[in-house]
Amino acid sequence: MRIEVLGVGEAFDPEFCNSSVVVSAGGYRLMIDCGASVMAPLLKRYPDPDAIDGIYFTHMHPDHVFGLVPVLLNWRDDGRSKPLDIVVTEQLRGHLEKLMAIGFEGLGSAWPFEIVWHLTSDTPQIGPFQTWFALSNHSVRNHAILLQHDGGSFAYSGDGNVTPDTIALFARADLVFQETYLPAPDPAHAAHCDLETVREMAADMPGARFWLYHIKRDYRSRIIDLVRDDPQLRVAIPGEIIEIRQG
Repeated sequence: MRIEVLGVGEAFDPEFCNSSVVVSAGGYRLMIDCGASVMAPLLKRYPDPDAIDGIYFTHMHPDHVFGLVPVLLNWRDDGRSKPLDIVVTEQLRGHLEKLMAIGFEGLGSAWPFEIVWHLTSDTPQIGPFQTWFALSNHSVRNHAILLQHDGGSFAYSGDGNVTPDTIALFARADLVFQETYLPAPDPAHAAHCDLETVREMAADMPGARFWLYHIKRDYRSRIIDLVRDDPQLRVAIPGEIIEIRQG
């Protein structure tokens, strides 16, 4: 299993594009989230319009979904031909279909490729990956995802504070991409995770690694310093590639 980091930024970060990764295995590429500023690094890394096989959306916020329409239009114009899997909750599918209807207005209805919708409630597998989902504590419904393939496992939190369900999901992962918005809990941002919470969680999972992302722009340098000597935690870097191998 191969994870390529496209973006690590929070919604309004002026230096880092919105958080997104591409997970690959068995010739299948699954993109997780496609926010407003993700298109540039995606197309730079994958200029082939057929390169991405599927997209999973964690939740309906602009920095996680607003890149979908321009990406789809670019793929259409560049000649994409194969179907695209989109994995979402039923509610999120409705939101995205409205967004697409607005975004495609006046641009023609003839599409050379099919969009295949998959609901999280009915999707135990996408491509070569076995999949599990868990609801986090966020301002809208956000589902973390666990992908498993050939003995390796990867979890991606999306936004939101941890819950018993997300903690149980992460305990099964070799590598967890965890939203870490702040250094410490803050009642004003209770729907986001923080470094103290991640440390407590990691202490109960000695075999797991946590890559931190979606850090509030004011605190990125501080969190980098705080985890510098922690063997379990590190801050994710745009463009890096991580391999998860069996065993």
